Amino acid sequence: MSAASSSRRRPHEPITFSQSSPLERQVTRVFRAPVERVFHLFTDPATLPYVMAPDPSTVTIERLEFRKGGKFSIRIKQADGGSVRIHGEFREVSPPRRVVNTFEVDALPGFSALETDEFEPVGDFTRLTVRWKYQKAEDMEKMAGPALERAVTTMWENIDHLLEKGLPVMAPAEA
Repeated sequence: MSAASSSRRRPHEPITFSQSSPLERQVTRVFRAPVERVFHLFTDPATLPYVMAPDPSTVTIERLEFRKGGKFSIRIKQADGGSVRIHGEFREVSPPRRVVNTFEVDALPGFSALETDEFEPVGDFTRLTVRWKYQKAEDMEKMAGPALERAVTTMWENIDHLLEKGLPVMAPAEA
């Protein structure tokens, strides 16, 4: 067995959630795949639903102009039958290292954040750091807590599955 295949079988790297400043939160994780592949999974319309919600079947991409100045709009169906719309504008798109975009949620009027996704090569793997910088402390509090951490953990486990097996992946059932 090669070193590369044995390292893919080790337990996955832990996800680290932190508050990096009074108005900024971040999440970091090392994925066991090259930076180009991880960047592609986080930006391709075919796999973007796996990044946006724990259950990718609930995601509808309404608009995706993946370029500087391009707009995006994504609708996520909720368990109660309603939906949440997330939208914004790409401020920077630098494949395969960085994406910066605004982030607004229709269900939270006045809410706005700046999201920065940084893809850093670590040998044959990729360290992904996602930072959300909020306008107001109360906005940051709306997007924090155990529910967000569970959602991001599930989404990134879906990405692990895609890296290992490819499409499709089924989101785990809610307990």
